[in-house]
Amino acid sequence: FNQILGKDGTNLLTEPAEAMIFVTVGTTSFDDLVKEVDSPSFQEQAKALGYNRLVVQRGRGTYRLSQRDPAILEVESFDLKPSLEDEMSSASLVISHAGAGSIIEALRQKRRLLVVVNPVLMDNHQLEVAEAMHQRGHCAMAAEPKQLQSALAEAAKMEMQPYPAADLRPWHQLLEETTGVSPTG
Repeated sequence: FNQILGKDGTNLLTEPAEAMIFVTVGTTSFDDLVKEVDSPSFQEQAKALGYNRLVVQRGRGTYRLSQRDPAILEVESFDLKPSLEDEMSSASLVISHAGAGSIIEALRQKRRLLVVVNPVLMDNHQLEVAEAMHQRGHCAMAAEPKQLQSALAEAAKMEMQPYPAADLRPWHQLLEETTGVSPTG
């Protein structure tokens, strides 16, 4: 289930050694998402889909995960870290809040991605960002945490479209024109 296909049909996804789900809420509080991934039904579904480990970054939330049967999933959690690069690069699936930075980080690392919108923060355009990325095939999406389990099944099966690399040529050209110095060499 871990494929992101390039235009030539090759799998662009780097396979992690284990089937791990990494959940990130960024630097915000999103306890409803953390509670949802802590539910026995979510963890049983994740196990049935082939995942064996769940790592949860709780951000500034106050909810703490319950002690669950490690035979279902190995679970660990933490609040904040200076970098989430290790967790992102080790994940088979990233479940992320709909913050643009977290979405782009997962896609740049070619991770399978499920974006969950925090409906409490609707004024910050999370729903629009998530819908746009989903419509382009870059991620699965849940419009709220209660939709996570149905979206998890979609994320496990969906053929994700790779996120295009940034085109820095206009920026480099602008730098060269304004400073006279070529940033590429």
